[in-house]
Amino acid sequence: MEHHGQLTGNPNGLQSEIIIKIFARLPVKSVCRFKCVSKPWRSLLSHPSFVKVHFNKAIENEDVLHQRRTVILTAYEDKSLYSLHLDEFLNRNDAYLNNDHVDNVGEDDLVAATELAFVHSMRRETLVYLICHCNGLLLCQLDRWDLYLVNPATRESKILPRTPKPYRYSSLCGFGFDHSTDEHKVVCGRINRDHGIEFCVYTLETNYWRVIRQDFNCVSCDTRLGIHVNGDLHWLMNKDDHDEIHELPSTIMSLLLDKEEVREIPLPHEHAIDEDIHMIELGVFREWLCLIHYGCDDNGQTSYDFWVMKEHGVKESWTKMRVSIPLHDISHSGFCTKSHDLMVFDDRLVMYSFDEESSRDLSIRGVENIGSCLTVYLDSLISLRNRPKTSSKKTSVSLVHC
Repeated sequence: MEHHGQLTGNPNGLQSEIIIKIFARLPVKSVCRFKCVSKPWRSLLSHPSFVKVHFNKAIENEDVLHQRRTVILTAYEDKSLYSLHLDEFLNRNDAYLNNDHVDNVGEDDLVAATELAFVHSMRRETLVYLICHCNGLLLCQLDRWDLYLVNPATRESKILPRTPKPYRYSSLCGFGFDHSTDEHKVVCGRINRDHGIEFCVYTLETNYWRVIRQDFNCVSCDTRLGIHVNGDLHWLMNKDDHDEIHELPSTIMSLLLDKEEVREIPLPHEHAIDEDIHMIELGVFREWLCLIHYGCDDNGQTSYDFWVMKEHGVKESWTKMRVSIPLHDISHSGFCTKSHDLMVFDDRLVMYSFDEESSRDLSIRGVENIGSCLTVYLDSLISLRNRPKTSSKKTSVSLVHC
């Protein structure tokens, strides 16, 4: 790993490489404490190269992964954000998965959630909505449309510079990571009948908004939040080849974050021929794009079809899965074991088995009802402070200084 400077004043004479290997396995909070030892240690442990090594260690090492997995959720009653350690939570709830006598589990045996009150501290009178997450960073929105990045592990936060006026109340929004440049990108977009799709892209590492225009004929967007899968952002779109006002979405638009260009991903074949479908939703299931078709059966009852795209971008890979609970009340966390998926059903937290088509309720001390927002992410050291960097050149863009 590249690093700058040596660890002068190290009493044990340890080499920087050894220190890096040790610290790369430590939790984020421990590393933050060691930054206070000396200026050389702070410099080394804050360097982007070490931050990347530290984050990747959780992907490479299963023990480190289990140490850093965190659940972020909202409470149904007050919409406050809460966090808890995933593996401790699952271990304490083993009785719910393996023991039918769940009444034997007392309140004190459950993991307590920690309220992330500091997320609201910058604007105490302002509501904060969690939009999505990427690499341990949360993208939130304040009730005045300001966008807000938070790193819960380091407690850093940053209100993003405002977008140019035409993009402030955007119909499209998303957050993802560009692996080609190691940059985190927040995307706002709007549909322009004359110019196709216009995106305003904020890069955390440069603190700039840039305007990108793409040719993509459509009349409206069916989902505001871009679904981040396979390094790209995805939205359901109504194409400009229908005249009906309430036409169902006809395609998926994908924004490639590395090339900053759009492409089209087809919907399942059944979507085009099934006249009983009256609504569809786009989401992420495990590491795949997923679709939910809402329709009516022969008896007039609401029916649900659940599709996953097992090979990204390949129409033939759409696969229908059986689900025994109403899909409109489901929110997937992105976490699964070999046999179960962690999900919110209605206002309950459950581990659901697709093989057995059954679910078991989980409990959190202090939070009775779960809100619709549930996600699992890895703690990271990624800083929200400005880090000047030469941005890669892109075509058809204009730079907006903040």
